[in-house]
Amino acid sequence: MKIIHLVLGKGNPNRMNGVNKVAYQLATTQTKMGYDVELWGIANDLTKNYPKRNFITRLFQQYKNKLKLDHNLISSVQLLKADTVVHIHGSFIPEFYKISKLLNRKNISYVYTPHGALTEGAMMKNNFVKKLYFQLFESTLIKNAKAMQLLGIQEYKFADQLIDSDNKKLIPNGQDLSVIPHFNKKASTNKTMTFGFCGRIDTYHKGLDLMLKGFKSFIEKGNKATLEFIGDGADRTAMEKLSRDLKIDHLVTFHGAQFGDDKYKLIAAYDVFLHTSRMEGFPTAVLEAAAMEKVCITSEATNINDYLRDFDAGLPMLNNEVSDISNMMEKASKLYAANKLAVIGARAKKMVESQFNWTRVAGKLVEVYAS
Repeated sequence: MKIIHLVLGKGNPNRMNGVNKVAYQLATTQTKMGYDVELWGIANDLTKNYPKRNFITRLFQQYKNKLKLDHNLISSVQLLKADTVVHIHGSFIPEFYKISKLLNRKNISYVYTPHGALTEGAMMKNNFVKKLYFQLFESTLIKNAKAMQLLGIQEYKFADQLIDSDNKKLIPNGQDLSVIPHFNKKASTNKTMTFGFCGRIDTYHKGLDLMLKGFKSFIEKGNKATLEFIGDGADRTAMEKLSRDLKIDHLVTFHGAQFGDDKYKLIAAYDVFLHTSRMEGFPTAVLEAAAMEKVCITSEATNINDYLRDFDAGLPMLNNEVSDISNMMEKASKLYAANKLAVIGARAKKMVESQFNWTRVAGKLVEVYAS
């Protein structure tokens, strides 16, 4: 069996694009498991500016006309053998719809992962356009897929409202534990409690406006702490302005995009990790923080809350309003003062080790490919 992971991009783990990180990890792990794996990327720039990897990467040109495919990509699909399985990563991408039609004509199986794009929150953004596109294109892609991998329970349940499909598989993302051990024992040296976020600076998607307002409410109650952001994005300037408008900018730090050791050292200095998303697939940043024994405050949309409850390994919020975030910060502050965060953080690491290691996740997907 040959496995091809198809992404919009290059599968570069050193980018803020979570979908590309996941595709990279799956391709890396499945190659280590002995499978014949390639990653195909559709990109504006075909420069091979990504780290060395253990699998073949093939890049194809992306055009402004989203329904136009690189002739090299079309030829490559035509040459695929019957035992190939293509794993399509991403939704509402016209190129993927066109490729799915080519695969169908060739009787090549494919697995489809929307990476959170089919959650209720995600579908509400640009609602009319998304619903129309879904009815015309995405629904056909899903119905013809060998399987639809859904990362979290929120998306799994909501998918039933979108389409009548019996090919759903609930399989979460994983976490590369090999990069964690050097940092996970580093204790915070801060005298003042530090909350932190890591991810794309996307105000609506990540609920960062809620986070800042929740933090302001927490501070107004007389609590002391700082808030740090790792990451970059189109909304960074707006977020910096919001922190100034809320008059908390002296307590808020934006580090910009950080990768590798630089990123992990910053996370290691957090006391509590925040992820207040309005919509998600399954955020890898939360798994990274949990693997580093950080207590995480998370919204239901992150899809990790049930795991945190089962393992008593974090501070999951049932609702994701400003008051809920503020109240959970207060709870975390009390745990911090009582030196009880470390115990919860240790359980978080065990949760990641048992439920989210990439070998386990990749193996589940191989079973789907082969079924």
